[in-house]
Order: sequence, then structure tokens, then C-alpha cells
Amino acid sequence: MEQARLAVGHRTEKPYRPEKMPNRVYSPEELCYLITLEAYMLDESFASHELADWLGEECGLEELGDRLHAALKRQCTVEEFAREILTYVGFYPEDRIDETCEVIRDNASLGVYEKGKSRADYYLMCGHVTMALSAYNELLESIPEKEVRVRASIWHNCGYAYARMFRFEEAAKAFFCAYKTRPEEATLRQFLTALRLSREERSYLEYVSERPELYEVSQKVERSMEQAAGAYEGTDEHRMILAMQVLREEGEAAGNPASYQERLDEILEEMKSSYRDTVIVQ
Repeated sequence: MEQARLAVGHRTEKPYRPEKMPNRVYSPEELCYLITLEAYMLDESFASHELADWLGEECGLEELGDRLHAALKRQCTVEEFAREILTYVGFYPEDRIDETCEVIRDNASLGVYEKGKSRADYYLMCGHVTMALSAYNELLESIPEKEVRVRASIWHNCGYAYARMFRFEEAAKAFFCAYKTRPEEATLRQFLTALRLSREERSYLEYVSERPELYEVSQKVERSMEQAAGAYEGTDEHRMILAMQVLREEGEAAGNPASYQERLDEILEEMKSSYRDTVIVQ
């Protein structure tokens, strides 16, 4: 359980919306959350006297406001400006502040589309799959067709996101779009793997047999699937399933399936919790 954090300043009725950011904030803590969430998108427009005024006048953090005005006068970087806020408010530990500032620094020279992709990639890396997919889809609607490398990478990551949610049919479509945008064998293998998982075996074999150019790659996919199946047999998940089968058979034989059902309910709750952590924003 996380420790309680002491808030600084106060919540204001006059919100502030940083330029190019999607949300308004009403308190210093909300601002810190937005900085960490949107670190990939921060640019020079974020470091402003207006934000310094809002923190000093509206949130009651006059000292912080003065520090930020002084930093702007000496032409601080966006990273330095953000670090001043995060450190003073103290909403996040030092390691999280360092990580956020590193993201700001590394993405300072990226173009707008690459920054948008970096933000979506960060959502995906953190397990916020639905947020990542939403961000990717918005980018695909706005990125020009000539941005082949970025578009292919976005489609690829969409496929990965759908696969994490076991939506293999959609994953296959996304990997196929990635391959058509920028043909690479690795992407083709991912497409065929997702397709195989989304279809019955007969339907998949018919698809491959009608396209002789896919034969060699499909053989690599089959070998990978066999290796994965062999590796899975040694996992805790596989052993748990076998144990559950034994428990069910013993319960049915004894005329008392309650123990099996109770354990099944526990496992389902654990899986639901894990799923929520993966696809729902906390």
C-alpha cells in the first residue's frame, strides 16, 4: 500500500491548460501527473511565465513561481523547468522524476509525429493498452502516407497491443498493414502467427496454400509455434491447469465439485485483476 503524500499549495477554481496538452489541471499534483503522463510531448511552449504565474498566484506557491520565473530568465531547458516543478511539489519519488526528465530530454529533438508515437509507445510499455491503441489510431489518421517508417511502426505496435488483449484477428490485420506499408519478413511472420491464432487450422492452411510465396515463412511460424508449445508445458500456468483438471475429476468422483469451483473462482478473480491492471488506466 502506497504512503499518503502531503499536498502542497491548493486546488484552484481557475484551471490551467498547458499549450498542446489534452487536459486542464486544477492543482500542482494534477500538473505533476500530467507532466509524467505527457512527458513525450513537452516542448518549449510548456516552459512559460503563464504557468509560473498560475502556480504562484492561483495555487499559492509563490516561491515556486519565483523560481520558475528566474529559471526562464536564465533560459532554462524544458527539462530543467519540469524538474523544478516536480521536485518542489514532491508528488513523485526522485527516481520517477529522473525517468520523466530523461524522457523529456531524449524527445526534445523529435518531430511531432515521432513524439506522438513515443507517447503511445510509453502507454503500451506501461500496460495501458487501450490508451495506446487510441493514441495510435489518432496518429494514423493524421500522419501523411509518405511517413512510411513511422506508419509501419505504428501499425506493428497496434498488432502487438491487440495480441496482448488476445484479439488476434485484429492483430493480424494490423500486422498485415504494417507489412504492406514496409515489407519485412519479421512483420510477415507476426502476421501469420496472429492469423494462425485467430482462425481454425483448416482455414489457416487454406489461406497459406493459396499463396505459395508464404510457404517458407509459414514453416518458420510452425516451428516457432511448436517451440512455444514445448516451452509452455514447463510453466506455472500449465501446471496450474493440470492441477485444476485433477481437482475437478476428484471432486466429480467424490460427488463434491465445490473445492474445484472455489479454486476456479479464485483464479478467475486473479485473472480479472491482472486484466484490469493491463487494459484499464489507473
